[in-house]
Amino acid sequence: MKRLETLIFILMTFMVNSLSQKTEEITTMSAINDFSLTIREGKAPNRLPYTPYHIEKEWNALAGNDLNSPFHMASAEGVFPGKTGIYTVSLHTLTERDGECVYNVYVNDIPIGPAKKNPPTNEFCAPALLQWTVVEIPANSKIRVESNSYSNLKRHEAGFFEYARGRWTGIDFRSDRDAKSQSYDREDMGIFEKCITLGSVEIPAKMNYQKSQQTYYLIGGGSGSKGNQDSFGYLYKSITGDFILEAGVKIIGLSDNRISAAGLMMRQSSATNAAFIACIVQKDGLATLQYRPIAGKATKEIVFKVAGAEMIEIEKKGDSYIVSAAKSEESYERNSIEISGFTGSLMIGFCVYSNSDKEKEAVSFSNVRFY
Repeated sequence: MKRLETLIFILMTFMVNSLSQKTEEITTMSAINDFSLTIREGKAPNRLPYTPYHIEKEWNALAGNDLNSPFHMASAEGVFPGKTGIYTVSLHTLTERDGECVYNVYVNDIPIGPAKKNPPTNEFCAPALLQWTVVEIPANSKIRVESNSYSNLKRHEAGFFEYARGRWTGIDFRSDRDAKSQSYDREDMGIFEKCITLGSVEIPAKMNYQKSQQTYYLIGGGSGSKGNQDSFGYLYKSITGDFILEAGVKIIGLSDNRISAAGLMMRQSSATNAAFIACIVQKDGLATLQYRPIAGKATKEIVFKVAGAEMIEIEKKGDSYIVSAAKSEESYERNSIEISGFTGSLMIGFCVYSNSDKEKEAVSFSNVRFY
């Protein structure tokens, strides 16, 4: 255990400063309105013939043929309507329980980067985002999106298995005007912006994002948020409006405390007594919905029936919050609450604490889906 602790701690020490603010312009293309469904000739990179997409109006999405052409790639093309520039490309996909489909985007028949795979999920057709950074795109370029039909061989159907269809709904291009003029790596912190230590804790929060594994590691101490003063390590980003954040969680166990914990948390601010909503999993397997509807008040708690949750999720819809927990590949147990006090810019992200101000705990968050 000590060797593991040392290895993880060294890994966490490699921190990179957040990027400076950029002027951003976003160009959007709709899957069903801006792309042609004409079948592409020849064979895909997996050496199977291409198959056509079809429109699924229920989801406003393009989908491949899972029944007659499993594992085949579908392809659709459109013309880039933006200006010549450098962009962060975001493909809006729909995750499926049946399989983790692979996607890629091409500019003038050149891939913009490695193919990316949808994260595993306990949801059906839940929105997800796949991103490629620092992509040069000339005006009027041909944009091609490809995805496969795929089965993870976990869900039975008609004597065989169900297949995911590689669904996607659109693609965004965010202009990065000064990307070439600086050392640029947006993904040093992944989708997040800051890693902070909240409250009076001797253990500073540290994080590391392993891009190749699509996994976040977070170390922190503190006593959590069960009273009216919080202390923990927090990796977060600012957001306004509705969202979904889902992740697999695994407490590594640097602390000997059986109720050290980690989870997803939305906060009104970084004040130690701020209003918040969280889905927390303890090392002993207890999963809870914790929330403080009013700053300075004591934390309230709802205990999940599921023990040893491995997938957790928070969804915000206006003043409604759906907090979910489950074992991997099982249906979510959901708890819903209504809170009207959260306004303006909010903080959303990962938290970890050891239940001690002098000890540290580590956690990994994988298969992250933020939308």
